[in-house]
Amino acid sequence: MGKTLAQRYNSDGIVKAGEMIEVKNTSALTLHDRRVLNLLIRHAADKIADDREHVILMRELRSSHKGGERVRDSIERLMTTLVLVPTKDSKGRKATRRTTLLADTTTTDDEENPQGEVRYSFSPTMRDILRRSEYWGRIKPYVMFAFSTKYALALYEALCLRRNLARSEQDFSIGEFREMLGVAPDKLKAFPQLKQSALAPAIGEINTLSDFNVEVEPLREGGQQRGTLTGFRVRWESKEPEAWNEVLTELMRPKVGRKARLRGTVESVAGVLALV
Repeated sequence: MGKTLAQRYNSDGIVKAGEMIEVKNTSALTLHDRRVLNLLIRHAADKIADDREHVILMRELRSSHKGGERVRDSIERLMTTLVLVPTKDSKGRKATRRTTLLADTTTTDDEENPQGEVRYSFSPTMRDILRRSEYWGRIKPYVMFAFSTKYALALYEALCLRRNLARSEQDFSIGEFREMLGVAPDKLKAFPQLKQSALAPAIGEINTLSDFNVEVEPLREGGQQRGTLTGFRVRWESKEPEAWNEVLTELMRPKVGRKARLRGTVESVAGVLALV
């Protein structure tokens, strides 16, 4: 059994295998889909790699949103999205494994039924990957629910995976960075669009609603102002206790009026965002 399965859910959050955080080809998944997946992972706990069916009440998954998106829609996308998992071949070379996240599922037709349920199992390939997993991140549920954009959650999970690394920055190619955020290949192609619709909102939410501070610096050849974009440098740090306590206070308050309450904070961290 790998080290990941030996971990237990605690106040630090949901244990999510690094392979599931670093999966590729997830651009079709919505914020709700990603939340549902994390709740399914938490519910399966240390039995996640077993060849068995898990059962969770649908209302536990519906509580992850207040919009019109149905649990059934998320389950179907999690079943049909082909994900790419970094791995090694038999000679130790970099390779890619292709699988789905979920296998067979059964959902109660009436999602309003308080006793409605979701019966699910993880795909055989995903179970095998999880059984061997040696690295993981811990996702705080109350932070996950605070985000309003899927890009914030994707970036937050990537930071959770890297929390205990000796270094606190990493360079990514353009393709690697877009994959990490879950940006579709045909969306937000120009940097100004990517910055406005994905990066700035994600960084703003992480810096104000999570236990991290993060910067993203575009890397360019030929000058930082007008040079050709070649990649991104991500820097992060865990918040100091006092700053984290302020975030916790905000997370415990109603979401109504949150944007207005945080506007000053967002403006104050704007200078930290190394986005040009």
